[in-house]
Amino acid sequence: MIEAKEPRAGRCGAPALIAAALAACLVLPPAGYFVAGLLQPRSSKDLGEEAVLRRIQPQAQIALAPGSGSARTRTTGQIYQATCAACHDTAAAGAPRRGDRAAWAPRLKAGLDALAASAAKGKGAMPPKGGDASLADAEIRALVEYLTTK
Repeated sequence: MIEAKEPRAGRCGAPALIAAALAACLVLPPAGYFVAGLLQPRSSKDLGEEAVLRRIQPQAQIALAPGSGSARTRTTGQIYQATCAACHDTAAAGAPRRGDRAAWAPRLKAGLDALAASAAKGKGAMPPKGGDASLADAEIRALVEYLTTK
């Protein structure tokens, strides 16, 4: 009986070819990078700190310009509507209504400055400065006057 020789499974027929391909994959990319650097040398101005900063700067930049609605250009009435009206127009959480002299009388006994200081610190359910941390002390005082008079 004649037996045919069959190649064994799992054995590589050309190990030298695989080794050469692996060596090419490991050697050619770094060599190409090196040669490309030699062919296109950088000038000394491309290596300076300013050039590096230009290359690594963000792709987009945002510049905020002061708008017409900034807190410093609003009237006291506008600030009241944006910050205070939600609670003081509805008497939410016990907030005295704007112009209610009876509700404001006990608070005004300590004086307008003390009431403004209390509003700046926050009182009860009201957060400091009514929730608008950008308000200046003069604006808080103007708001207290606006709230206590109608």
